Amino acid sequence: MRIRPSLWVALFFVALTLIGIWTAADYGLPCDEPSEQVILRENLMEYALRLQGPESAAVQAYRAAGVQPISESIERDHGQSAYYAAAPLLKLEQRDPARMTTLWHQYTWLWFMVGAYALYAIARSLGMRRWVACAAALFLVLAPRFFAEGHYNNKDVVLLALVLWTFASAMRLVRKPGIANALWFGLAGAMATNTKIVGFFAWGLAGLAVFATLGGRRALTPRIWRAALYALGGFALFYALLTPALWADPLGYFPYVLANASGFTRWTGVVLYRGALYDPAHGLPLPHSYLPVMIALTLPLGTLLFAVAGQVRALRLCLRRDARWPFLCAFTLLWLVPVAYVVARQPLLYNGWRHFYFVFAGIAVLAALGLEGIWLAFARTRIRKVIAAAALAAMFAVQAVGIATQHPYQYAYYNILAGDVQTRFELDYWDVSTVNAMRKLCALAAEGGTAEPLLLGSRDTMSDFGVQHGYAVLTAAERDRLQITAAPDAPYLFYNATYAQLYGVDAPEGYHVLFTLQGYGSALCTVYEQDRQN
Repeated sequence: MRIRPSLWVALFFVALTLIGIWTAADYGLPCDEPSEQVILRENLMEYALRLQGPESAAVQAYRAAGVQPISESIERDHGQSAYYAAAPLLKLEQRDPARMTTLWHQYTWLWFMVGAYALYAIARSLGMRRWVACAAALFLVLAPRFFAEGHYNNKDVVLLALVLWTFASAMRLVRKPGIANALWFGLAGAMATNTKIVGFFAWGLAGLAVFATLGGRRALTPRIWRAALYALGGFALFYALLTPALWADPLGYFPYVLANASGFTRWTGVVLYRGALYDPAHGLPLPHSYLPVMIALTLPLGTLLFAVAGQVRALRLCLRRDARWPFLCAFTLLWLVPVAYVVARQPLLYNGWRHFYFVFAGIAVLAALGLEGIWLAFARTRIRKVIAAAALAAMFAVQAVGIATQHPYQYAYYNILAGDVQTRFELDYWDVSTVNAMRKLCALAAEGGTAEPLLLGSRDTMSDFGVQHGYAVLTAAERDRLQITAAPDAPYLFYNATYAQLYGVDAPEGYHVLFTLQGYGSALCTVYEQDRQN
C-alpha cells in the first residue's frame, strides 16, 4: 500500500514533536523562568481582579502569595498570552517543582513546533516541494541553539513561532479570503504583539503582503475588504482581551511598552564579546556589528549559505515581479529592518541575539528559497540529484549528531567562524547548566554512599542566583543528598564559566576540579571539591 505524501509529512512532524517532548526533562532551569511564571500569575491576577472583583477568593489568594496585578508591574511590557493555557501547571510549583519544570519545557516545545509547522506551511504556500518545506522546518529545529531554547525560552522563541504562524495565516488568507481566516490572522498577530510589541511590525508586514498580493491580482473585491475589516477588528479585539496590562491605563501603557522596546532600561549588566567586556547601560555600547556578527556565528554555516542564496534569488524574483514578490519582500524586510536599526542606533542588547530571534523567520524562509533555487539549478541530471541530496542529508546529519552528542548543552553552539569561544563569548548566560551540575553532584553522592548531604556554594552573584533557583526544582530525593550554603568556603563550589569571567572570579585555592560540564568543546560550568586536609 502506497503511503500518501501528506501522511509522511504528518509522521515527520510527530517525530520532531516527540523528540522534543522526550528530551525536555534534561534541560536545567533558566534564570528568567521563575520570573516569567510570576508575570503569568500577574496577568491571571489582573483577569481575576477585573472579572471577579477585588474581594473574590482568587484575588485574595493572589494577594496572599504576594502577586500584584500586571498593570502595576514593571514587567507589563511583554505579555504571556501564549502561556494562559499552561496556567494549571503553576499549581505544581510547591508540590512537584521538578515535574512542573519538565511540563513547562514540554509546553514551550509545543509552541516551537507550531513555528516549525508554520514554516513548512509558508514554504508550501510559496510553491515549494514538500521535501523542501520539510527541510525549511529542519533549518529551524536543527539549529542547535534553537533546539535547546525551543524547550525553555518562552519569550523570544515563542515570539518567533508566533511570527511564523502570523505569516502562515496571512498566506492562508490570500488563498481563502474569508471571515474565519481573517479572524485567525488577527488572532495570530494579536498573540505575537502581546508577547512583544515588535510582533505588530511582523503582523503589519504580513498584512501589507496580503494586500499587495490580492491587489496585484485585481482581487480587492467587497468580500476582500470585509475580510480586511474583520482582520483589523479581530486583531484589536483579541489584543485587548489578551493584554490585561493595558486595561487600567491604555494611554500610559503604549508609551511605556514602546519606550522599553526601543530602549530597555531594566538591565544593567555587562556583555562578553570577542574577549572584551562591554557595559551598554553605562556608556560602553556594543559595536555596531554585534547583532549581524552574532547571527552569523551562532547559526549553522549551511543555513547561512542557503539564506544568502535565497536572498539573492528573492531579489531577482521581486525585480521580475514574480507573483510571490510581496511576501518575499516582507520576509526580506522582516530581518533587514530590525538588523539595520540595531546597527545604526545601537540599542541595549545582551545575551546574544535572542531579543531578535523573530528575524530568523525571514532568514529560514529565505534559506528554503535558496535551497530550492540551488536544487533547480544544480540537480538537472540523476547523478547530480543524488549528489545534491546526499550533500543536504549529510549537512542535516552532522547537525543532528552534534545536537545528540552535545545534549542538553546545545545552547553553547558557535560555528567554526567563531574560533576559540571559551574566553571570547558568553556560553551559559541563563545558568541553565546549574541544575545539570547539581544533579550530577547528587548522583556522585549516591554512588559514593555518602550519608550526609553535600554542601554546595558559589563565589559570584549569578552563580549563587542559579544555585538558589536550581535547588528549588530538584526532586525531593536529590535535595536529600544536597544542601546549598552561602559560605564561600563550602566543601563544594559551583562556577559558571561565563560569570566567573564577567565577575573576575578565579579558580579557588585549596580546591580541585571534581567535574566540568562541556558543550561543543567549551566549559560551561565547573564544580570544585575542597582538598582534604592531611
